[in-house]
Amino acid sequence: MKPVTRKGRNRRPRPVSLPATPTSWDKGADGPANQDRLIDEPAAEFDPRTGRETPNPNGVRRRRRLPWVRVYHVQGRLSAQQLAAAERLRMAAEGMRERDPLAALRIDRTGHADPEAARVDARAWFRRLWAAVPPASRAVVERVAIDDQPIWHGNTAQRERYMQRLREGLDAIP
Repeated sequence: MKPVTRKGRNRRPRPVSLPATPTSWDKGADGPANQDRLIDEPAAEFDPRTGRETPNPNGVRRRRRLPWVRVYHVQGRLSAQQLAAAERLRMAAEGMRERDPLAALRIDRTGHADPEAARVDARAWFRRLWAAVPPASRAVVERVAIDDQPIWHGNTAQRERYMQRLREGLDAIP
């Protein structure tokens, strides 16, 4: 059975083929829309005994996306102390994964260690830090520092108000 067009005539099937050369607009994951906040850094290894950095001999590089608090710091909108406070808050919100990522895998044979208690204790530090953030700043601090999203769009005055609330909230973190 042949496909029929709207006017009742038979339609010849056309072959589906890809263009001979890739088009200039289709760059996939390397397109400009996906390059936002990406940085290239060398894939170096660290010697655990000496602490020295050994560069990769093959020239391999890693691509990493900058968090929004670091972008605002590079732009000069946040100070180094505010950046450090945002990193502490994010690390506490995630349960201190950067401090000891293998803690959940350790098994204490004596039965004294409780990984769930350690996780709750790490969240207690987050609650202490979060209590210091003023209520007016909590929404923007949560959005930018914890959820890694940009400040809401709007006119220039609105964005500056949100940035000021972010600064006040990060300054309040001990």
